[in-house]
Amino acid sequence: MDQILGSLNQVAGVKGSMVVTKDGSVVSESLGPDLERESVAAVSSLIIQVSERSLTSMGRKSFSQFILTSAHGRMVFVNMDVGYLVVITKMEMSLEQVLLEVESAARKIRGTGKRI
Repeated sequence: MDQILGSLNQVAGVKGSMVVTKDGSVVSESLGPDLERESVAAVSSLIIQVSERSLTSMGRKSFSQFILTSAHGRMVFVNMDVGYLVVITKMEMSLEQVLLEVESAARKIRGTGKRI
């Protein structure tokens, strides 16, 4: 999993990535020097829990992919059933390219068969 995240981080514009559980426990991470593990995990957990709670209240199941765009960049969340892939990117990165790479990484992580 560490190798998959490391490769994902080599994509231009990706600042870091991690796999977290719904409650914010870090399973694996590969964050750039300007990203704090605890902060990214806490924000990710909050966003995941609020999003899923909101979807459930509307009679929907959990999300498969969620993209948060801010003034300084994006966070892409992918529900992998066993955990969540979180990828932080720069704003100027092409969203289409990011999504292709993120989905590829998510497939590889799912393929490892590791239970989180």
